[in-house]
Amino acid sequence: MQMHNSIITMLKKKIFFLTFTFICFSMKAQNVVTETIQIDTNFVTYDVIYTDTLTKGVFSKVIAVFANDTSQIAIEKNYTSNYQNGLYKAYYPSGGLMVKTVYANNKLNGEWTFYDKTGEVAIKGIYKEGIKHKYWAYRYLKCYGRYKNGKKSGRWKCLNTDGGKYITKYPNLYLTGMFDFVRIRRNNPSTNDSIVSQPINDSLISDTNNQIQEIDTFYLSAITYLARNYYIRNRIKIQFTNTKKERKYYDKYFDYKKDLFLFAVSPTIIPLGLPPFLTEPEKLTSDTINTQLTANIEQYKDGFSSHPVRTDLALYQYSTQPNSDMILYFSEVVDNMLRVDIVEFRNRNNESFEDIYKHPNTRKYSVLIYFNQIKDVKAVEYQQKKVE
Repeated sequence: MQMHNSIITMLKKKIFFLTFTFICFSMKAQNVVTETIQIDTNFVTYDVIYTDTLTKGVFSKVIAVFANDTSQIAIEKNYTSNYQNGLYKAYYPSGGLMVKTVYANNKLNGEWTFYDKTGEVAIKGIYKEGIKHKYWAYRYLKCYGRYKNGKKSGRWKCLNTDGGKYITKYPNLYLTGMFDFVRIRRNNPSTNDSIVSQPINDSLISDTNNQIQEIDTFYLSAITYLARNYYIRNRIKIQFTNTKKERKYYDKYFDYKKDLFLFAVSPTIIPLGLPPFLTEPEKLTSDTINTQLTANIEQYKDGFSSHPVRTDLALYQYSTQPNSDMILYFSEVVDNMLRVDIVEFRNRNNESFEDIYKHPNTRKYSVLIYFNQIKDVKAVEYQQKKVE
């Protein structure tokens, strides 16, 4: 009888312990919140528990710890009258500071800094009402420039891993003719004045505000890179010609005063494949692109070859000379890589861009462009074989 009572007592203790543990676990689980932390254009999520709220009048500060390590602070936020205002900090699980920024009325507003795990500043910039604005430094990418109302603007200086420094100039600088044209037509609807500084096809200005339509940043970066790239100018002359006399003819494709490559941009996006890069006589010159292709060759072969033909009329608006015999053709972007074919087709008439590309008289020169995480040009591979 005594043994029976002991067994019952032991079972009761175990049941009580298990019940208590379950209740504590449930209470803890109910307090776990998944927080999303913005890191530039990417996001990370933390499972956190909000522990402390420090309040003084309309001001309050809340602190969250990691759910799997409550000894480490994960996030610190400040509020004024229930609006997120003031300093915001997010930490690595190791305890190091990851993000430090400022909020105003629930929006990022002010200096924003991202630190790597060693404590070094990796990215630093400014937000204005939740939108990137003014100077940004992507130190880990060695890329520096300005944003205007969320869009890259002006001169961006970057380090190309395969060719030293280069400068990318964004549309507000080199598409001035487009904006001049819009302004003149808006103020003088009947004018027939042409814009000598930058010819742009006005028939494709189709939105209600007569503003140039946006295109994917990958394509914009490729266009701006090729438009003002001194190296591509020389490559075209060398690859398309055999004599100095022939090279003189190709001067017509460049505006040397503006340092501008004069090309049309095809609105037709075509599956271009990977040749000739798979059959080059020598090793690819870009180690970055060679590594990417080697590691993911089937993915790139399939990605560049199997996508359907599609049309994006907005691309044509970014032509630096719409009637040029030099035409840029783009593939789809495959894992941050893009193929561009620079196609020469003389004496264009009314052929479609797809027909031009397939025409037996076209001459084609191919370029592979690999982009970094912010969609700027990181590495470029130029076709080695001469154009036939």
